[in-house]
Amino acid sequence: MHVGIDIEQFVRDPYGSGIQRVLQYLAREWPEGDVLADFVVPVEGGHGLLTPAQAAELLTIPFTPRDPGTDLRDLVNQWLVAATPVRVKDGDLLSIYDAWLLPEVSYLPSVLQRLELFTRCVPTVMIGYDTLPMTEPANYRFTPGSSAWVSEYFRLLARVDSVVCISAYARDSILGRLRRDPARAISIAHPGGDHLEVLAPEPATRPTFVRLGTLEARKRPVQIAAAFREAVDIEGLDAELIFIGGASASDDAINRAIREQVDQGGVRWVEGASDDSVRELVHGSSAFLSIGVEGYGIPVLEAIRLGTPVLYDGVQPAGDLMEGHGARRIRALEHGDLVAEFSAWSQPGLLEGLRDELDPGRVPTWAAFAAGVAEAVATA
Repeated sequence: MHVGIDIEQFVRDPYGSGIQRVLQYLAREWPEGDVLADFVVPVEGGHGLLTPAQAAELLTIPFTPRDPGTDLRDLVNQWLVAATPVRVKDGDLLSIYDAWLLPEVSYLPSVLQRLELFTRCVPTVMIGYDTLPMTEPANYRFTPGSSAWVSEYFRLLARVDSVVCISAYARDSILGRLRRDPARAISIAHPGGDHLEVLAPEPATRPTFVRLGTLEARKRPVQIAAAFREAVDIEGLDAELIFIGGASASDDAINRAIREQVDQGGVRWVEGASDDSVRELVHGSSAFLSIGVEGYGIPVLEAIRLGTPVLYDGVQPAGDLMEGHGARRIRALEHGDLVAEFSAWSQPGLLEGLRDELDPGRVPTWAAFAAGVAEAVATA
């Protein structure tokens, strides 16, 4: 079987997201076997076909150090020109592939029209992510004119031959909210965390809490910062809070609120961090926070690989997977509870017991994830 994997969305809008980490390791760990894969990208005059190894190199660009202010799209396009991939005309794609996979969320008309065309001719597969507009409406701010294509994306997610979900939460949302026919193939393949080497714990001398990910409302960055501020200003907590990740794309008020906290001191916000910077910041922190709603939560796995215990609450599939192996569910969804948790976990000795539970060998692997996706394609 020969599958085409559409990564036009990445080429049009590359940045270091969790979904693009999934793409990176889907390419890097694509299994040898009966399902051959090309990663398909737009090029002038048609499409370019990348081998998994080429695609892995392309998809690594957002996670590598670069000069401040560099436009990632320019770097991606420069790479594509230098790579000189095999080129085919648009009309030839259907004659090449026995199956088609859309591995990321996309509302681009070109991507969705292509997927719709393939649904009429060959087995089609999608990877199901995260939350939906029906479950987390605050996470979605659609630009005028885009709603029809948003609707088309979710319609296709409900009707393609097979969906591979990153968690049981994602699967249940697709079945329940999108009303996908449960008789249609739908499976779960957990993304991995073994892209990071295992490091021994090296806690900060001053209590330091770190959070990794974009500043979207469902991840409760404003609530985290407000509770930390009260613990510092009223409870006398001597600690630091670090946000690592991009600004909210859906609500600039969140970004303004975090900047105000930074201005008051005790809070840092690191944007555009490379993989090396993320490793250094997470490894050197006392505890990693994952609070709110995550469709999965790769950063939880990353923290445990780096020797940093995880404190989590809310919908956290990766946290639940690692409960008792370096992750601990706390009471953090109410303001007063989170203030108390900041104070409690800053006390000497409390985190030591959680560090003793760290078991990075229990972190899911990317090879198993990629094998799960390939299996879904083979059986679609």
